[in-house]
Amino acid sequence: MKRIVILISAILLLTSNVVFAQKTERPVLRVDFYRCGNFNTDTIEIKEMFFQKNNSLDSKSMVDNINYGEYRIEAYAADGKCLFRRGYSSLFNEWKTTDDGRISFKKFEESVLIPYDSQMQYLVFSMRDSLDAWYFQKKVNIKNAAKLKYKKIKNYPTQELNIAGAPEEKLDILFIPDGYSKKDMKLFAEDCRKAMGYIMEAKPFNEFPDKINFRAVMAPSKESGTDYPHKNIYKKTILNSNYNTFGSERYLTTLSYHAVMDVAASAPADHIIILVNDADYGGGGFYNFYTLASAHNEHSPFLIQHEMGHGLAGLGDEYYTSDVAYDSFYNNRVEPWEPNLTTLVDFESKWDSLLITGTPVPTPISGDNCKTTGVFEGGGYSAKGIYRPACECTMKSVIYDYYCEACKATVRRTVRWYAE
Repeated sequence: MKRIVILISAILLLTSNVVFAQKTERPVLRVDFYRCGNFNTDTIEIKEMFFQKNNSLDSKSMVDNINYGEYRIEAYAADGKCLFRRGYSSLFNEWKTTDDGRISFKKFEESVLIPYDSQMQYLVFSMRDSLDAWYFQKKVNIKNAAKLKYKKIKNYPTQELNIAGAPEEKLDILFIPDGYSKKDMKLFAEDCRKAMGYIMEAKPFNEFPDKINFRAVMAPSKESGTDYPHKNIYKKTILNSNYNTFGSERYLTTLSYHAVMDVAASAPADHIIILVNDADYGGGGFYNFYTLASAHNEHSPFLIQHEMGHGLAGLGDEYYTSDVAYDSFYNNRVEPWEPNLTTLVDFESKWDSLLITGTPVPTPISGDNCKTTGVFEGGGYSAKGIYRPACECTMKSVIYDYYCEACKATVRRTVRWYAE
C-alpha cells in the first residue's frame, strides 16, 4: 500500500478554501419513509415528502436498469412510462435475518431523491422476493407534488477536493463526517484527502482520474468519537453512528439515515462515504445507500475500498468463515443479484466471459487455478453452494487494492454509468 503524505502547505490551502457548494436549480423530490416489519413482514410508511436542491443525475441515468439491490423505487407518468428507477439495499434487509429480526418488529429510516419531472404521477415501491422476482409493496400518488414546499435544510460549508467536471456528467462522491467536533474539522479535511487517495490509487478507480468528483461537507458533531453500545459509551454525534450493529462488535453503521440525507443535501452526491472519527476497525456498506468506515485504523484503506464495493458497485461479500449476525442470507435455488457471487443456477449471467477456455466449473482451489479467474466454492457467508470469482479478493480478505477481475469489471461499469 502506498503511503499518503500530506504536506502542511496543502492542508493550509485546503482548509482556507472553504466554499459553499454550487447547487443546481432543478427541483429534487425527497421522500423520507420508514421500512417497517421483521423477517415475515416488510411494509412502507411515508414520513414526509418535500423538495430540496442538489442532485447529480442527468437525464440519461434517471432510469436504473442495472437491476441490483434488495429494494426498488420507481416514478411513473400517467401513461405508465417509467421516468425514474433506483435500486438499493439497506440495513433492514440484513436485520430481518438476525435472531432479533425473527422475533421483533422495528422500523428503519430510508429515503430517496428523485429529480422531479412534472409528468410524474405516482411512485411504486418494490422489494426483491426469495425467488428473485420484484414484489409490489406500495403505490404513492404524487400528481400534486408540484405544490410541495422546499424544506429548509441547514446548508453546511463544503470543500471541493477534486472536481473533474459538472455534477451531472461525473460520478460525484461526497464525504460526510461523524464524530468530528468543530476543532476536528481540519482533521476531517485531512482524512478526506487520504480517503480520496486510497480510492484513486486503487484499481480500477485509477483508470478514471477524469470521471470522479470528490467533495466534503464540513458538518461538526458536538462530541468526538462514536458509540460503543456494548461498552456503554455514547457520544453526541451528528449521524449517531455506532459499533456493535446487530451484535457484531466491528459492524460500524448508522441507523439515522434521514440525518445522513440532511447533511448530504449541502452538495451533489451520487454516493455518500461517511468517515467516522475513530481508530478501531469497523465499517459497513449498502448499495446506493452509503459507505461508512472508521478513518484512523491501520486497515482504513481496505475498509473504505471494501465497503465502497458494497455501497457503490453492489458487490457481495466473498468470505464465508467470519462471524456474521445474519443467517441463510442467500437462496441457493436462484442467482444472487450481486455480480460477484453465483449459485451456478445461471452462471452465464455472471463472470462466465472472464474465464479462460478450459477453466473447470466449479474450480478447485489448488495449483495454478488461483492465478486466474475461476468459480471457487465458498462465498456470501456460506462455505457450500455459493461461489466466488477468485481465491483472494478485497471483498473476501483484508487486502487493500486487490479486487478480483469480476469486481473490477463491475466497478468500471458503475463509474461509466454515472460518468459516460
